[in-house]
Order: sequence, then structure tokens, then C-alpha cells
Amino acid sequence: MEHQKGWNPFMEENGIEIVSESTERTVLRVVPQKMHKNPYNMIHGGLLFTMIDCAAGITARADGNIYVTQNAYVNFLTNTDQEEEILAETDVIRRGATIVAVHVVVRTAAGKQLADAVVDMFRIPGEQK
Repeated sequence: MEHQKGWNPFMEENGIEIVSESTERTVLRVVPQKMHKNPYNMIHGGLLFTMIDCAAGITARADGNIYVTQNAYVNFLTNTDQEEEILAETDVIRRGATIVAVHVVVRTAAGKQLADAVVDMFRIPGEQK
């Protein structure tokens, strides 16, 4: 498997940028545009989930291994119709031999929490970046 570090075409298409990344903590950002809105003029839940999934994956893969999403539990807490910067921030709950459990919080730059999630990332045995 050939992978280019840091490149994710889905993130790029959605305007999601990496602010910082490490094996313990990753921060992503996006400034929502009209294309990121749902029919009620709020931020689409798919954008919030994309940020959650990508942030967890980047955190897991920071150890040099290849991971895929095994499970995600997401609480969508509230929403916003403002086109203000949104951040996804991770903290590792546990890094095991095959599973990395990652806690992800999505909030506005002003601190309004939009979603809270736990994502389990599964390491593909034998594969490395």
C-alpha cells in the first residue's frame, strides 16, 4: 500500500486543514462555507462527522502504522448557522497493539461544543506508512 503522509483528498475537497498532529493530540480546522450547510442553514452533520473521523485517523496514524475506523460513537450536541471556524481536537484514551481509542471534541473557535465522540481505530497488521 502506498500512502502519501498527510494527504487526504476528502479533507482537501471539504476545506479541512491540519493545525497540528501527534500520537496524542491532533487539531483540525475548517471555516464552513455554503456547501457545508444542511437545508436548515446549519452545519451539516456529515461535515462534523468527517472532522471527527479524520482527526481520529490522523492521531492513530501518527505512530507510523495504517489504521481504519472500526467504530465511532458520536453525540451531536448542538449546531450553529454561523460561518465561523470549527475545530476538531483529539486526545488518545488508549493506544493498544491493534486498537487506538480516540476522544474527539468538535467546537467553534469561540468554544461552543458541537459534538463529542469516541472513535476506535483498527491497525492493519503488517502495513506501515
